[in-house]
Amino acid sequence: MGFWKRSTASREAPLSPEARRQRLWERAMGRLRPTLPSDSPSWVLGEAFDVENALVWFDVVMRVGPGWVRRRYRYDGEVDVLYFSGEVPFPEGELDRLPPERMVWPTGSLLRPASASIEERPRLAGSQGEGYN
Repeated sequence: MGFWKRSTASREAPLSPEARRQRLWERAMGRLRPTLPSDSPSWVLGEAFDVENALVWFDVVMRVGPGWVRRRYRYDGEVDVLYFSGEVPFPEGELDRLPPERMVWPTGSLLRPASASIEERPRLAGSQGEGYN
């Protein structure tokens, strides 16, 4: 049998939706990690999943230069690419309202997805043109 005649039957059991979601999230966080500032914390917020199409949307609050911003990202697991979708300023006075369990450092451990029930494209703050291009 030549290499072009590979068997189409998978020898591995298919992953559960939760396992596929977790794997997608881990890959997204792996792509995000190099973009995080090394000298200050960041917060990953509002993630939403489309497991069927291997997509994740999320926001990240991080320090950029002298101020803080909220950046929007989309991770496409099909091609393993993290897309930057824009940013808006984030008031420094609001940092203490961010959930401490969502704080990450680039050298820290990966976050687990916050909610297991989201399975459709998100309606995050800013998704209706509130400063995002």
